[in-house]
Amino acid sequence: MYECPHCEKPGVTVLRKALLSPGMPATCKSCGQLIGVTYGSWIKAAMPGAFVMIGAAFLKSEIWMYGLSLVGFALMIWFHLLFVPFVKE
Repeated sequence: MYECPHCEKPGVTVLRKALLSPGMPATCKSCGQLIGVTYGSWIKAAMPGAFVMIGAAFLKSEIWMYGLSLVGFALMIWFHLLFVPFVKE
């Protein structure tokens, strides 16, 4: 679980953070406060994966296209989990 910026206790699961976006805040399981992310950090974390997915669209081999699309999607989630900080809502 990830630490809440309000109460500094574990309050957000890995799955919930992976689905967190600026328009969809999470609720801390410990204190009930809203937790969000900024548009800037959210976009920066998504860019590397998006570039890989866009590049995959130009490949002729379907195996490589689908494979790189999955890699791009995994990068988007991984970067989001590692580099997008929480903000108080």
